Amino acid sequence: MKCSRRNQSIMLKTFCRVVGKDAMEYPDFEFWYYRFYQGELHLDYDRSADPEPKKLVDMPVVLMKEIVKNLDAVESMGLEPVLEIEQSEFFKEESGCTLYRENISKFEESEECYIKKNECFTPLLTMPNIQVNHFSLRLHEESIETISCDDLLPVALNAKNVVIEGQTTNQVVKFLSTMNPGSLESIRLNILCSGEMENYGTILEIEQFKQAKNVDFDTTMKFNVEDLVHFNHLKTFKFHLIGENTFEDVPRIRDIIPTSEKFESCELEYFSILDGFSIRKFARALGAEIPTGPLAENGRLTITHRYQIPESNESLEFKLNEVGFR
Repeated sequence: MKCSRRNQSIMLKTFCRVVGKDAMEYPDFEFWYYRFYQGELHLDYDRSADPEPKKLVDMPVVLMKEIVKNLDAVESMGLEPVLEIEQSEFFKEESGCTLYRENISKFEESEECYIKKNECFTPLLTMPNIQVNHFSLRLHEESIETISCDDLLPVALNAKNVVIEGQTTNQVVKFLSTMNPGSLESIRLNILCSGEMENYGTILEIEQFKQAKNVDFDTTMKFNVEDLVHFNHLKTFKFHLIGENTFEDVPRIRDIIPTSEKFESCELEYFSILDGFSIRKFARALGAEIPTGPLAENGRLTITHRYQIPESNESLEFKLNEVGFR
Protein backbone atom coordinates (compact mmCIF):
# COMPACT_ATOMS: atom_id res chain seq x y z
CA MET A 1 0.00 0.00 0.00
CA LYS A 2 1.41 3.36 -1.00
CA CYS A 3 1.30 6.00 1.73
CA SER A 4 -0.05 9.22 0.23
CA ARG A 5 -2.49 12.02 0.99
CA ARG A 6 -4.88 10.54 -1.58
CA ASN A 7 -4.85 7.12 0.11
CA GLN A 8 -5.23 8.78 3.48
CA SER A 9 -8.24 10.73 2.19
CA ILE A 10 -9.85 7.54 0.85
CA MET A 11 -9.27 5.75 4.15
CA LEU A 12 -10.73 8.68 6.07
CA LYS A 13 -13.92 8.67 3.98
CA THR A 14 -14.22 4.89 4.41
CA PHE A 15 -13.67 5.21 8.16
CA CYS A 16 -16.34 7.94 8.47
CA ARG A 17 -18.80 5.94 6.38
CA VAL A 18 -18.38 2.86 8.60
CA VAL A 19 -18.19 4.33 12.13
CA GLY A 20 -19.63 7.84 11.68
CA LYS A 21 -18.21 11.32 11.04
CA ASP A 22 -17.83 12.31 14.70
CA ALA A 23 -16.33 9.09 16.02
CA MET A 24 -12.75 10.41 16.13
CA GLU A 25 -10.92 13.71 15.79
CA TYR A 26 -8.81 14.04 12.64
CA PRO A 27 -5.43 14.30 14.47
CA ASP A 28 -6.20 10.99 16.21
CA PHE A 29 -7.15 9.36 12.90
CA GLU A 30 -3.94 10.61 11.30
CA PHE A 31 -1.83 9.25 14.20
CA TRP A 32 -3.30 5.73 13.98
CA TYR A 33 -3.28 5.77 10.18
CA TYR A 34 0.48 6.24 10.02
CA ARG A 35 1.08 3.89 12.94
CA PHE A 36 -0.84 1.07 11.23
CA TYR A 37 0.90 1.87 7.94
CA GLN A 38 4.26 1.30 9.64
CA GLY A 39 3.13 -2.14 10.82
CA GLU A 40 2.35 -1.22 14.45
CA LEU A 41 -1.08 -2.87 14.65
CA HIS A 42 -1.62 -3.24 18.40
CA LEU A 43 -3.95 -0.77 20.16
CA ASP A 44 -2.43 -0.75 23.65
CA TYR A 45 -0.14 2.20 22.96
CA ASP A 46 -0.26 4.90 25.67
CA ARG A 47 -0.33 8.32 24.01
CA SER A 48 -0.29 10.28 27.28
CA ALA A 49 3.53 10.44 27.18
CA ASP A 50 3.59 11.88 23.65
CA PRO A 51 4.39 15.59 23.27
CA GLU A 52 1.37 17.80 22.67
CA PRO A 53 0.77 18.26 18.91
CA LYS A 54 1.60 21.66 17.53
CA LYS A 55 -1.21 23.81 16.15
CA LEU A 56 -1.31 26.67 13.69
CA VAL A 57 -1.46 29.18 16.53
CA ASP A 58 1.83 27.84 17.92
CA MET A 59 3.68 29.19 14.88
CA PRO A 60 5.29 32.64 14.91
CA VAL A 61 2.90 35.27 13.59
CA VAL A 62 5.31 36.18 10.77
CA LEU A 63 5.31 32.56 9.55
CA MET A 64 1.51 32.33 9.78
CA LYS A 65 1.17 35.44 7.62
CA GLU A 66 3.51 33.99 4.99
CA ILE A 67 1.46 30.78 4.82
CA VAL A 68 -1.94 32.43 4.63
CA LYS A 69 -1.06 35.16 2.14
CA ASN A 70 0.05 32.55 -0.41
CA LEU A 71 -3.28 30.73 -0.32
CA ASP A 72 -5.95 31.48 -2.87
CA ALA A 73 -9.63 31.82 -1.94
CA VAL A 74 -10.37 28.11 -2.40
CA GLU A 75 -7.31 26.92 -0.47
CA SER A 76 -7.94 29.30 2.42
CA MET A 77 -11.48 27.94 2.81
CA GLY A 78 -9.96 24.56 3.59
CA LEU A 79 -7.88 26.04 6.39
CA GLU A 80 -9.71 25.14 9.58
CA PRO A 81 -10.31 28.13 11.88
CA VAL A 82 -8.23 26.92 14.83
CA LEU A 83 -7.34 30.34 16.14
CA GLU A 84 -8.75 31.37 19.50
CA ILE A 85 -8.04 34.84 20.81
CA GLU A 86 -8.44 35.33 24.52
CA GLN A 87 -11.16 37.68 25.74
CA SER A 88 -9.82 41.06 26.73
CA GLU A 89 -11.26 44.34 27.91
CA PHE A 90 -9.57 47.69 27.55
CA PHE A 91 -10.72 51.04 28.89
CA LYS A 92 -9.82 54.56 27.92
CA GLU A 93 -7.82 56.50 30.47
CA GLU A 94 -6.74 60.14 30.52
CA SER A 95 -3.60 59.06 28.69
CA GLY A 96 -3.70 55.78 26.77
CA CYS A 97 -5.67 52.80 28.00
CA THR A 98 -5.71 49.94 30.52
CA LEU A 99 -6.03 46.29 29.43
CA TYR A 100 -7.60 43.47 31.48
CA ARG A 101 -7.06 39.92 30.22
CA GLU A 102 -9.42 37.01 30.82
CA ASN A 103 -8.42 34.81 33.81
CA ILE A 104 -5.45 37.09 34.58
CA SER A 105 -5.69 39.51 37.49
CA LYS A 106 -2.72 41.57 36.31
CA PHE A 107 -3.56 44.51 34.06
CA GLU A 108 -1.41 46.34 31.54
CA GLU A 109 -1.23 50.03 30.81
CA SER A 110 -0.40 51.67 27.52
CA GLU A 111 -0.03 55.21 26.23
CA GLU A 112 -1.87 54.25 23.03
CA CYS A 113 -4.76 52.07 21.96
CA TYR A 114 -3.82 48.52 22.94
CA ILE A 115 -5.04 47.13 19.62
CA LYS A 116 -2.37 49.16 17.82
CA LYS A 117 0.50 47.84 19.94
CA ASN A 118 -0.66 44.21 20.24
CA GLU A 119 2.01 42.11 18.49
CA CYS A 120 -0.21 39.05 17.90
CA PHE A 121 -3.76 40.26 17.41
CA THR A 122 -3.20 43.00 14.85
CA PRO A 123 -1.00 41.02 12.38
CA LEU A 124 -3.57 38.23 12.26
CA LEU A 125 -6.34 40.61 11.28
CA THR A 126 -4.28 42.03 8.44
CA MET A 127 -4.23 38.65 6.67
CA PRO A 128 -6.53 39.19 3.65
CA ASN A 129 -7.45 35.49 3.25
CA ILE A 130 -7.99 34.46 6.86
CA GLN A 131 -11.29 32.65 7.46
CA VAL A 132 -13.10 32.98 10.81
CA ASN A 133 -16.08 30.93 11.93
CA HIS A 134 -17.14 33.26 14.73
CA PHE A 135 -16.23 36.86 15.49
CA SER A 136 -17.61 38.63 18.56
CA LEU A 137 -17.11 42.30 19.37
CA ARG A 138 -18.54 44.09 22.40
CA LEU A 139 -17.94 47.81 22.65
CA HIS A 140 -18.54 49.22 26.11
CA GLU A 141 -19.28 52.89 26.75
CA GLU A 142 -15.69 53.56 27.84
CA SER A 143 -14.29 52.28 24.56
CA ILE A 144 -16.38 54.29 22.09
CA GLU A 145 -13.64 56.80 21.39
CA THR A 146 -10.77 54.38 22.03
CA ILE A 147 -11.28 52.08 19.03
CA SER A 148 -11.62 52.88 15.37
CA CYS A 149 -12.29 50.47 12.51
CA ASP A 150 -8.78 51.02 11.15
CA ASP A 151 -7.27 50.06 14.51
CA LEU A 152 -9.26 46.85 14.92
CA LEU A 153 -10.07 45.68 11.40
CA PRO A 154 -7.64 47.16 8.86
CA VAL A 155 -8.91 44.78 6.14
CA ALA A 156 -12.31 43.19 5.47
CA LEU A 157 -12.76 40.15 7.71
CA ASN A 158 -14.06 36.87 6.25
CA ALA A 159 -16.27 35.91 9.19
CA LYS A 160 -19.11 33.40 8.94
CA ASN A 161 -20.95 34.36 12.16
CA VAL A 162 -20.74 37.80 13.74
CA VAL A 163 -21.93 39.17 17.09
CA ILE A 164 -21.62 42.93 17.63
CA GLU A 165 -22.75 44.77 20.74
CA GLY A 166 -22.38 48.53 20.69
CA GLN A 167 -23.72 51.77 22.05
CA THR A 168 -25.30 53.31 18.95
CA THR A 169 -26.60 52.25 15.54
CA ASN A 170 -23.84 54.17 13.75
CA GLN A 171 -21.17 52.45 15.81
CA VAL A 172 -22.56 48.97 15.14
CA VAL A 173 -23.05 49.64 11.41
CA LYS A 174 -19.50 50.97 11.14
CA PHE A 175 -17.97 47.74 12.43
CA LEU A 176 -20.47 45.44 10.72
CA SER A 177 -19.54 47.09 7.41
CA THR A 178 -15.94 45.86 7.80
CA MET A 179 -17.12 42.24 7.38
CA ASN A 180 -16.92 40.63 3.94
CA PRO A 181 -20.56 40.23 2.76
CA GLY A 182 -19.65 37.21 0.66
CA SER A 183 -18.54 35.24 3.75
CA LEU A 184 -21.04 36.48 6.32
CA GLU A 185 -24.03 34.20 7.00
CA SER A 186 -25.32 35.01 10.49
CA ILE A 187 -25.56 38.38 12.22
CA ARG A 188 -26.46 39.05 15.85
CA LEU A 189 -26.71 42.67 16.99
CA ASN A 190 -27.37 44.42 20.28
CA ILE A 191 -27.50 48.20 20.53
CA LEU A 192 -27.38 49.14 24.20
CA CYS A 193 -28.49 52.76 23.93
CA SER A 194 -31.30 52.14 21.47
CA GLY A 195 -34.68 53.74 21.98
CA GLU A 196 -38.11 53.44 20.44
CA MET A 197 -37.36 56.31 18.06
CA GLU A 198 -33.98 54.91 16.99
CA ASN A 199 -33.59 54.61 13.21
CA TYR A 200 -32.27 51.21 12.15
CA GLY A 201 -32.76 51.83 8.45
CA THR A 202 -29.00 52.00 7.85
CA ILE A 203 -28.64 48.38 9.05
CA LEU A 204 -31.19 47.19 6.49
CA GLU A 205 -29.40 49.00 3.66
CA ILE A 206 -25.87 47.58 3.95
CA GLU A 207 -24.74 44.56 1.90
CA GLN A 208 -23.78 42.58 5.00
CA PHE A 209 -27.47 42.45 6.00
CA LYS A 210 -28.76 41.96 2.45
CA GLN A 211 -26.53 38.93 1.86
CA ALA A 212 -26.95 37.32 5.28
CA LYS A 213 -28.96 34.13 5.82
CA ASN A 214 -29.82 34.52 9.50
CA VAL A 215 -30.18 37.56 11.76
CA ASP A 216 -30.90 37.97 15.46
CA PHE A 217 -31.57 41.50 16.70
CA ASP A 218 -31.93 42.15 20.41
CA THR A 219 -35.46 43.03 21.53
CA THR A 220 -34.29 46.50 22.54
CA MET A 221 -34.07 47.16 18.78
CA LYS A 222 -37.61 47.87 17.62
CA PHE A 223 -38.73 47.74 13.97
CA ASN A 224 -42.01 48.75 12.35
CA VAL A 225 -44.27 46.17 10.70
CA GLU A 226 -43.53 47.66 7.27
CA ASP A 227 -39.82 46.87 7.83
CA LEU A 228 -40.66 43.16 7.66
CA VAL A 229 -40.39 43.21 3.84
CA HIS A 230 -36.64 43.83 4.19
CA PHE A 231 -36.25 40.43 5.89
CA ASN A 232 -37.72 38.33 3.06
CA HIS A 233 -34.30 37.13 1.82
CA LEU A 234 -33.48 35.38 5.10
CA LYS A 235 -33.82 31.77 6.24
CA THR A 236 -34.31 32.71 9.91
CA PHE A 237 -34.70 35.98 11.77
CA LYS A 238 -35.54 37.27 15.22
CA PHE A 239 -36.45 40.81 16.26
CA HIS A 240 -39.04 43.08 17.92
CA LEU A 241 -42.00 44.54 15.97
CA ILE A 242 -43.92 47.69 16.86
CA GLY A 243 -47.37 48.06 15.31
CA GLU A 244 -50.23 50.54 15.34
CA ASN A 245 -53.21 48.20 15.43
CA THR A 246 -53.17 44.42 15.97
CA PHE A 247 -56.12 43.67 13.65
CA GLU A 248 -54.45 45.58 10.82
CA ASP A 249 -50.86 44.44 11.46
CA VAL A 250 -51.34 40.68 11.89
CA PRO A 251 -52.74 40.03 8.36
CA ARG A 252 -49.83 42.03 6.93
CA ILE A 253 -47.31 39.98 8.94
CA ARG A 254 -49.04 36.74 7.88
CA ASP A 255 -49.01 37.71 4.19
CA ILE A 256 -45.45 39.11 4.03
CA ILE A 257 -43.63 36.13 5.57
CA PRO A 258 -44.52 33.56 2.83
CA THR A 259 -43.13 35.85 0.10
CA SER A 260 -39.62 34.56 0.86
CA GLU A 261 -38.65 31.34 -0.89
CA LYS A 262 -35.78 30.81 1.57
CA PHE A 263 -37.83 31.29 4.74
CA GLU A 264 -37.62 28.53 7.36
CA SER A 265 -38.58 30.09 10.70
CA CYS A 266 -38.68 33.33 12.64
CA GLU A 267 -39.26 34.58 16.17
CA LEU A 268 -41.06 37.89 16.58
CA GLU A 269 -41.95 39.84 19.69
CA TYR A 270 -44.93 42.02 18.80
CA PHE A 271 -46.21 45.13 20.56
CA SER A 272 -49.15 47.25 19.44
CA ILE A 273 -49.33 50.90 20.41
CA LEU A 274 -53.11 50.56 20.55
CA ASP A 275 -53.43 47.09 22.14
CA GLY A 276 -50.11 46.55 23.93
CA PHE A 277 -49.04 42.91 24.39
CA SER A 278 -52.25 40.92 23.81
CA ILE A 279 -51.91 37.32 22.71
CA ARG A 280 -55.72 36.90 22.48
CA LYS A 281 -56.14 39.86 20.11
CA PHE A 282 -53.20 38.64 18.02
CA ALA A 283 -54.79 35.18 17.84
CA ARG A 284 -58.20 36.56 16.85
CA ALA A 285 -56.61 38.73 14.15
CA LEU A 286 -54.83 35.61 12.88
CA GLY A 287 -58.05 33.60 12.83
CA ALA A 288 -56.76 31.14 15.43
CA GLU A 289 -58.97 29.22 17.84
CA ILE A 290 -58.48 30.45 21.40
CA PRO A 291 -58.56 27.76 24.12
CA THR A 292 -61.35 28.21 26.66
CA GLY A 293 -60.21 25.63 29.21
CA PRO A 294 -57.66 25.97 32.02
CA LEU A 295 -54.20 27.20 31.12
CA ALA A 296 -51.08 25.10 31.31
CA GLU A 297 -49.29 24.51 34.61
CA ASN A 298 -47.16 27.62 34.15
CA GLY A 299 -50.30 29.74 33.86
CA ARG A 300 -49.32 31.10 30.45
CA LEU A 301 -51.43 30.89 27.35
CA THR A 302 -50.00 29.07 24.33
CA ILE A 303 -51.83 28.98 20.99
CA THR A 304 -50.88 27.04 17.86
CA HIS A 305 -52.42 27.91 14.52
CA ARG A 306 -51.78 26.56 11.01
CA TYR A 307 -52.38 28.95 8.13
CA GLN A 308 -52.77 27.59 4.60
CA ILE A 309 -50.82 29.78 2.17
CA PRO A 310 -53.10 30.79 -0.73
CA GLU A 311 -52.37 29.05 -4.06
CA SER A 312 -49.83 26.81 -2.38
CA ASN A 313 -49.60 23.35 -0.84
CA GLU A 314 -47.57 24.76 2.04
CA SER A 315 -48.69 26.32 5.29
CA LEU A 316 -47.30 28.48 8.07
CA GLU A 317 -47.42 27.22 11.63
CA PHE A 318 -47.79 30.00 14.19
CA LYS A 319 -46.96 29.33 17.83
CA LEU A 320 -48.08 32.17 20.09
CA ASN A 321 -46.61 32.30 23.59
CA GLU A 322 -46.94 34.68 26.48
CA VAL A 323 -43.56 35.36 28.07
CA GLY A 324 -43.94 37.55 31.15
CA PHE A 325 -45.65 40.70 29.93
CA ARG A 326 -44.85 39.91 26.28
